[in-house]
Amino acid sequence: MALRPPKRLWLPKTGNRPDEYEDAALAVYPQRIGVSGRRTVRVAVADGASESAFAREWANVLTDAFVDRPLDLCGLTEESLYAWLAVAQAEWHDCVPWDRLPWHGEAKARAGAFASLLGLTVSAAPDDPRQLRWQAVAVGDSCLFIVRGGRLQLSFPLEDAAQFDNTPDLVCSNPANAGELWECVRRGSGQCAAGDLFILASDALACWFLSRNAAGEKPWETLLTLNASGWAAWVEEQRRGGAMRNDDTTAVVIAVA
Repeated sequence: MALRPPKRLWLPKTGNRPDEYEDAALAVYPQRIGVSGRRTVRVAVADGASESAFAREWANVLTDAFVDRPLDLCGLTEESLYAWLAVAQAEWHDCVPWDRLPWHGEAKARAGAFASLLGLTVSAAPDDPRQLRWQAVAVGDSCLFIVRGGRLQLSFPLEDAAQFDNTPDLVCSNPANAGELWECVRRGSGQCAAGDLFILASDALACWFLSRNAAGEKPWETLLTLNASGWAAWVEEQRRGGAMRNDDTTAVVIAVA
C-alpha cells in the first residue's frame, strides 16, 4: 500500500490578489512509508478569518507548526495541545510589525488572529507496518473527506452543508483568547484501504462538496479531473453560479494506491 503525491489547488477570493489569500496548506511527504521505516505523512489546511488581523500569517504559522512540530494525536491532551500552540502563538507574535502599526491596527492585532485548522497524518499501523492508518484533528470548518469504493465514507468534522455558518470554532493566536480551544477540538482515526481518496478542503469548497454529495452527485470525481490550469476557471464558474461562496478556496487531494 502506498500514497500518491498530493495535489494542492488554491485560489483567493474573486477580486483579491494572490498575496491576499488567507488560507494555507502544507504537506510533508516522505517518498515511502510503512515497511520502509514508520515515516509519517503530515498534511495541514488552515483558513484565516479575514475579520482578524494578520490572519494570513496565522494560517501559515499553524500549518507550518502541524507539519514541522508533530502533535502526538494518539496521546493528545489539553496540556500538550496548549504547549504546542504556545510556540505557534509566539511565532505569530514575532512576525507582526508592532512598531509600524497605527494605534487602531495595534488594538486589533492585540486581540489576535483567528483560523480554522485541519491536520491529517498517515503512517504505518503499529501492529502491522504493511498497513496504513490515518489520524486527523480539526478545529473549525475545514473538512476531511474520505472516499472509498465510489462512496463518501467519512466527512470530518462536519457532515452536512447546513452546519456551515458565520461563527465556526477557530484557533486564536492570542493565548488570552484561546482558553476554550480544547472543547472545540475534534479527532478521528481509521485504517486506510487501497483505492481510498483523501480530500482536505477549506470551508467554501467543503460546503460545495457536501451539497453536491447530498444531491446524489460524486463531487470527488470533479476534483480529480482538475489540474492547476483548469482549477481557477472552474472555481470562478461555481462562484458566479452561486454554487460556491466567494471565499479563499483550497483543496489537497491524496490517493492511496
